[in-house]
Amino acid sequence: MLDVYHVIYKAMPRSAVILQKPLSLAVQAYEAIKARILSLELRPGQFVNEQSLCRALDMGRMPVHQAVHRLQAEGLLEIMPRKGIVIRHNSLNEIFALLEARSAVEPNIAALAAERATRAQARDMERLLRQSKRYVDQRFRREFMAIDRMFHHAVAEAAANPILVDAQRPLHERSALIWDLIVMRQPDGLQLTQDEHQAVLDGILRRDPEAARLAMQAHLESLLRRIKEGAENR
Repeated sequence: MLDVYHVIYKAMPRSAVILQKPLSLAVQAYEAIKARILSLELRPGQFVNEQSLCRALDMGRMPVHQAVHRLQAEGLLEIMPRKGIVIRHNSLNEIFALLEARSAVEPNIAALAAERATRAQARDMERLLRQSKRYVDQRFRREFMAIDRMFHHAVAEAAANPILVDAQRPLHERSALIWDLIVMRQPDGLQLTQDEHQAVLDGILRRDPEAARLAMQAHLESLLRRIKEGAENR
């Protein structure tokens, strides 16, 4: 298995790999725990506690405690009194609601990206899909998933509307947990998602807002269809 964190770094847009002021310990803990949840290193239904997280991150209790409460507010984990912390499962109803919410937002984001994406942003999206093309084999689901998150975020950034970026990010991150349940377990699931992402990018590159919007809508409808099919076959 490839190191998913190395894959994420390699896939990052060059413009994002810049020197920044050091993050606070609480933010570092938040980002580290969230990365482990979204990469499925911490799996839905798994119980952990703050002490084990402190050891894993080599951090003190306070930043980890703050990070845990922030992640609970975002719906990625749940603090259960006298039991510990559980990584949240998304029920089918929650997944349907998340995809419904994404369908109300992301197709219009893709349309705006087709109108507003800079050449550098378009190149970054092309590079991300070249990266993900290497990981369409089911053995690399985690690596593909990491780039999937970056691609959707890159599309949102290209829409040049920070309010929409803030709306899209938590919806996509929460629905990322469906990867461990149903959606991508089909043998051709990753290739199908790759092709759907490419259709979105093609619309953006052609500066065709309607094509980009329809491609993103088709992608989200495909996810919903695959979830329903997977649920029926469980």
